Amino acid sequence: MPDPRRTILITGSTDGIGRQTAADLAAHPENFVIIHGRSEEKCLAAKEFIANECGGSRTNLDFVVADLSVLSEVVELANEVERRFPSLNVLLCNAGVLNQRRLETKDGLEMMFQVNHLANFILARQLLPLLAKNAPARIGLVSTICYEWHPLDFSDLEAKNKYDMYEQYSKTKLMNFMFGLKLSREVPGGVTVNICEPGVVDTKLLRQGPYPGGPVKDGAISSIKLVMDSELDKINGAYYDSTGKRVQKLSEDSTDQAQQDKIWQVSEEIAVKHGVKF
Repeated sequence: MPDPRRTILITGSTDGIGRQTAADLAAHPENFVIIHGRSEEKCLAAKEFIANECGGSRTNLDFVVADLSVLSEVVELANEVERRFPSLNVLLCNAGVLNQRRLETKDGLEMMFQVNHLANFILARQLLPLLAKNAPARIGLVSTICYEWHPLDFSDLEAKNKYDMYEQYSKTKLMNFMFGLKLSREVPGGVTVNICEPGVVDTKLLRQGPYPGGPVKDGAISSIKLVMDSELDKINGAYYDSTGKRVQKLSEDSTDQAQQDKIWQVSEEIAVKHGVKF
């Protein structure tokens, strides 16, 4: 029998904005929240934190473990969610990394490209049939205001020739927009795709650089809106700022359908090359 509760998977939810979002959502009994992290230890700690400190209940919390820097684990994450949580109707792609120096994953890909973009691309597409089955359903992508700082260089998506951490981070977040906006046109009826940004928040990720941030709780506002606001039932392909206000004008690059199509094609080719099947 389908679970009548809203069933939500939040990637990267063992600390920072993801954990705060999970806590705020779990405080509502109509929500069933699936925490995601890289280790069982981190997931269990987040589950206890939410249940004990944030008004959540253990009865509407569970977790899945996967390392998004390993593509085979991204695929297995989708398979596990489909097996264990057949009522899934919300996917919130929140996980992200910011690396001071260029790192490569076990798959031989630049870390931010894989974790911030490619993992989202694979996970959302793998889970789309399940989400469509459980429509109305939502996919949310957590990006950043800096998505418009740098255009994509399709000849160097993995920053092999030149690496600046903020430039590469900005580019991977632009990829979130391009993928999300194209996906919003591809999804079947009953599934919506929207994008938000949390603002500049004091998280482990932000501490990789010199910029100060505001309270973590403020960073969850727009994510909560993507998941719970009834106004978004029929809104598709929109972008919301850190206060939850819809942004009407998006960057020229993010709305360029030719670039959207190209990043989709390139991402699919890379994923398939690494054994992912769509």
